[in-house]
Amino acid sequence: MDFKNLTGDCPNCHHGSAFKREQLMRAWPTVHFNIDSEGQAQRIPTATAWMNLLILRCLHCKKTVIWRERWAAAPASTLSDDEDPGAFLARMAPRLIGREMVYPNPSPRELHETVPDAIRSLYGEASTCEQAGALRAAGVMYRAAVEELVKERGATGQNLYARIEDLKTKGLDGDLVDDLHEARMLGNDSIHDGLVYSAEEVADVANLIEEATITLYVQPAEKKAMREARKARRDAAKAKN
Repeated sequence: MDFKNLTGDCPNCHHGSAFKREQLMRAWPTVHFNIDSEGQAQRIPTATAWMNLLILRCLHCKKTVIWRERWAAAPASTLSDDEDPGAFLARMAPRLIGREMVYPNPSPRELHETVPDAIRSLYGEASTCEQAGALRAAGVMYRAAVEELVKERGATGQNLYARIEDLKTKGLDGDLVDDLHEARMLGNDSIHDGLVYSAEEVADVANLIEEATITLYVQPAEKKAMREARKARRDAAKAKN
């Protein structure tokens, strides 16, 4: 959820919405001149890194969302004889190297109440790590949530890879199995190799796990509730006759 296309789930009203850019301001560095010993103003060299504050307004609830963006300037370079000017300008453009929401305070992700508590608890702890920027810890905990999920589904095998694969025999779609493998590898890389994935990559894995739980738990529960509602309606109609 980074609103790069000015769309996303609003953290205020929790609706999928479009956003209007209200303001973009430099947050750091904010001073561009120094005063020397003789009282003369001297311009500070152009910063190679800076932060912006991006203020968006949700078009649904009209409340604001504030992002802090980290930018970096491209290394100094000159246009070579055989380089296209357009490509040169693109290469020299500042790079967005990270952004995080600073208002409202992001809340940890939560799985639907139909998901077993043990899975929801591990997933929630993983999200808390993710929101704090502890991305390796988040990777380990998201893997733990998947391990609990395959255990709850009764999957068997000598290791987590085999147990995830066993879910295919229980009717889980191959794409969702692959998604759970993504969470397994994220955790393995984080704990064994110390590999740090980007915040966007960790968020993607969190979304993949949520999609798997929707298929395994939420949708069956919703279908069951609808069947029971229809049965109750039929029974009530029969009782009147």
